[in-house]
Amino acid sequence: MKLKTYDLFPAFFSFIIDNRLRSLVENMERNVEIMGVERGMKVLEAGCGSGFVTPALSKAVGKEGFVISVDIQEKMIEKAKKKRGYLQNVDFRISSVSDLNSIEDGGIDLAFLYYSFHEINNKEGAVGELRRVLKPNGILSIKEPRFEVSGKDRESYKEFITGHGFASAESPKDCDLLGCYLKFIKR
Repeated sequence: MKLKTYDLFPAFFSFIIDNRLRSLVENMERNVEIMGVERGMKVLEAGCGSGFVTPALSKAVGKEGFVISVDIQEKMIEKAKKKRGYLQNVDFRISSVSDLNSIEDGGIDLAFLYYSFHEINNKEGAVGELRRVLKPNGILSIKEPRFEVSGKDRESYKEFITGHGFASAESPKDCDLLGCYLKFIKR
């Protein structure tokens, strides 16, 4: 199955997706809750960009939990560390989602991809790596931009992921104003 891949969002435009206006439009704490993040979890934030979602993840997992935030773009990780380096329960790393060799097998409760799955070139490798790092019955939670990624592409992604070791799971919400949610459980 050939899945559509979109261009990486350039680091020099990160101010467009990481600003106060967006914070007014998107309730990140609510999004993190919808995506299944809970206190005490160990969460992988894959495609973290400049860290717009990271503070909400950090708060949701609390002191008992931990967040590993990865991005393939070194400049995005530099920006994330500069803006969000104060978060004590977060580790920012330069890494491709299709090569998560710095993360142990079965060590993650929830993998969180926020507006990033559509940008992954090697989706098969990425899904394999996400499955490897997730604990048994771990959660793969994806939110894709509603007006950029078509419903047809989201359905293709869902079919692909369920064909690679995951079962589709019900999400408390299908779509909101800006994005649509996909949720899976590792089989």
